[in-house]
Amino acid sequence: MGGNTLTQQPEIEYDYYLKLAELYDTIDLDVPWDWKQQHEDSYMPSSKAIRTGALAEQRFITECLERDFEPHTPVTPMPWDFIVTCPAGILKVQIKASNTKHTANTYLVGTASGSAHKSRMCDTIDVVGCYIPPLDTWWIIPRHEIAGKTLKLNPDPTSKGKHKKYQENWSIFYE
Repeated sequence: MGGNTLTQQPEIEYDYYLKLAELYDTIDLDVPWDWKQQHEDSYMPSSKAIRTGALAEQRFITECLERDFEPHTPVTPMPWDFIVTCPAGILKVQIKASNTKHTANTYLVGTASGSAHKSRMCDTIDVVGCYIPPLDTWWIIPRHEIAGKTLKLNPDPTSKGKHKKYQENWSIFYE
């Protein structure tokens, strides 16, 4: 008695995708270009700074959702990263992040936007969220409190820095 060929599944002798995954897990990956050199030459589509910024933006979304705020990303390029619907109303928020230490306790955060020639941040922004990934700490600073191109943020509890009062202070979203 012959089996029904429609219900029989053919045996897969070679799983192409599994083998491809195994290849990518090796250091002997043979690709037609020198990807290591491409990365070192900064020709990669995203730099470490861009990835740090993307991480900060994702952390900001998480923080907003945990606080019952609604973060919205613009679909076209804007001077802000998010429009946040919160108890204070609708706020335009620019996110900045830095891993750059200036001194033992101080981190530098650049506030200029766009091209390297811009000298200051756009005035239409309401809030600047500064994230320091190594500390997993935020500074939520009103735009009018930012004057220069670089902020010096010190997480030390005894710090008397200009922006210390904004460290982990999300009150601007509630006022």
